Amino acid sequence: MNKRTILILSLLFLVFNLIFTPMSFAKNKKDNYFSVVAESTGEVIFETAMAVNLGDYYINEQNKKYKVVKVDGKKGVAKFEETVKLLEGEDNLFALSQGLVADKGKKLIGIYNTHSDESYKPTSGTHSEPGNGDIYNVADMFAKKLEEKGIKVIHNKSKHDPHDGGAYERSRRTATRLVRKRPDAIFDIHRDGVPNPDEYVATINGKKYGKIRLVVGRQNPQMKVNDKFAKELKAVTDKYYPGLVKGIFYAKGKYNQDLSPRSLILEMGTHVLPQEAANVSVGSLADSVIKLLYGGTKEGALGIGGTTTEKTKKNESSGAFSAIIIILAIVVVGGGLLLAANEGGFGGALNRIKSVGSGEMSNSLGVKEEKDKEDKRKDDR
Repeated sequence: MNKRTILILSLLFLVFNLIFTPMSFAKNKKDNYFSVVAESTGEVIFETAMAVNLGDYYINEQNKKYKVVKVDGKKGVAKFEETVKLLEGEDNLFALSQGLVADKGKKLIGIYNTHSDESYKPTSGTHSEPGNGDIYNVADMFAKKLEEKGIKVIHNKSKHDPHDGGAYERSRRTATRLVRKRPDAIFDIHRDGVPNPDEYVATINGKKYGKIRLVVGRQNPQMKVNDKFAKELKAVTDKYYPGLVKGIFYAKGKYNQDLSPRSLILEMGTHVLPQEAANVSVGSLADSVIKLLYGGTKEGALGIGGTTTEKTKKNESSGAFSAIIIILAIVVVGGGLLLAANEGGFGGALNRIKSVGSGEMSNSLGVKEEKDKEDKRKDDR
């Protein structure tokens, strides 16, 4: 084979790679997420860049629970199980109205980012910036919104690159440092990698928001309490910002949530949305977190009051006034009945009341008569 032939073959190989390699990359990128459909209808329930495994389950925006029963490549099939009641009983509603955290003076929340490269392509021109992803800016905005309401926030900005299977082991050190500060809750801020922007767009009160997905690791000892916390947060957010939380994904793994009873992953939109969409959402989410944990500032988490709220203070004042009225009524009615008995009927009682000015009213109840007898006995002695 002469040099000319080698050169021609080399050029052909280079052209082949230039033409087909981008196409192959685009295909892989497009398929780098899971789509989960309903077993009965084939309708898409949710899409996510997180790995989907048998036994995972999902509570959608309408609180319908689906369990993954089959995974074939990047496609999952889920079976509908039930419509979940996020809160059980009136006692829980009343507890939420006053905030979950009894120590009102502390108010501390921890934030970190396991995937420190995650970015929003319309904003930065790329979905990944190792060590300096847009996700840090979103977490900063979340912290700012909490701090504006008087909540102290520790945002640990440690980097955990690369974005691989070991990222959560590396971020565990960060989560452990946060736990030592004894925060009321810990949030690991992410963004999803679903290429369909509509999966994460919501319009609330005429304003565009980037939807938020909550993620709970189903393989940790704290799973039940983290599950409870996730449902409570969705319930509060559903009341004030319906549609903002798109669902709760219960995924295989622990995601460092075994370290705290109130620890969640927050998926703030997806990489094909601008960062601004997530920035809009964090203010509303911060408001929901404050209402849930601390009871809010004007009314309780579910609008039914609480001992630390203005609404409840009014209710308590009204209740106290009503109680006084009831007691006075009992005294008046009881006294009236006793007077009627002493005076031989209501007619006599009425005549006795008319004689109040003469000072005989006290005698009508037998008080003055007994005092006179006692005074006479003293005189005889």
